[in-house]
Amino acid sequence: MSSNPKEIKRRIISIESVMKTTEAMKMISTVKLKKYKNILKHIKYYLNHLELVFLELIMLTGKKIENNKYFYSSNENGKKLFIVFTSNRGLCGSFNSLIFEKINFILKKNFFLHKDCIFFSTGKKGFDFLSKRYHMYGDFVENLNDIQIQYFTTNLISDFFNKIFSSVYLIYNKLKNSLLQEVTVEKFLPFQINNIIQKKKDLPFILEPSKKEIINYIIPKILHFRLRKVFSESLTAEHTARMISMHQATENASHIKNNLILNYNKERQTTITKEILEIIGGLDSLQ
Repeated sequence: MSSNPKEIKRRIISIESVMKTTEAMKMISTVKLKKYKNILKHIKYYLNHLELVFLELIMLTGKKIENNKYFYSSNENGKKLFIVFTSNRGLCGSFNSLIFEKINFILKKNFFLHKDCIFFSTGKKGFDFLSKRYHMYGDFVENLNDIQIQYFTTNLISDFFNKIFSSVYLIYNKLKNSLLQEVTVEKFLPFQINNIIQKKKDLPFILEPSKKEIINYIIPKILHFRLRKVFSESLTAEHTARMISMHQATENASHIKNNLILNYNKERQTTITKEILEIIGGLDSLQ
């Protein structure tokens, strides 16, 4: 470290500028985090009730649904599509690197998947990482609104029916709590129903136009809101990671600034002491 007080002073000013930037980015992420948490809360609430209606409908029909085209793949040996949720910008800690580690782990554990995988990224960071290594489903997308997500879901369902791929998986960061996130791999297609007990019952009401058409209408709705939920989960985790990262960066910059101020004061005191000694030495020589 330079012992020049002027150089130390210049570095202190530079660190203060960095602290203002990181603090501003932290505040922006905090505001966005609050926004996406609220959106996620409403999406989860709606999705939970939609799935409940669907499960009740399945149980009331008393018919097996394995033959429904949403529930099975007619091309079991086809390509597998992995939709990866990453950020467009950095400065968010390990948010993206955790996703990349998970992908490498999956493909290392199942080496045969390399030639059977297609990837799609919702962020530029993921696209830059994946496009150099794997076959891509298309260019990356960012900040999709509800209509765009619905259109994207429709395209996924259409390509699934047309046997372009046999299954779809979502890979994203999910918040376990306010400080901890984990990478989640979730099957999107074929459609999954877990812990369902199908029983034959007489319908207490009439379904129009038909049970089959209602089910085929509700499933795309559920898939659409599941995808919306994952988008919101990923954005919430991203802004949480960026907020924490910028908070830590501000604290580190503050620590560096305090050390620089201490060194600056030491160097200035040394310079003052040296000048005083030179004055005293000059007076002694005159006497």
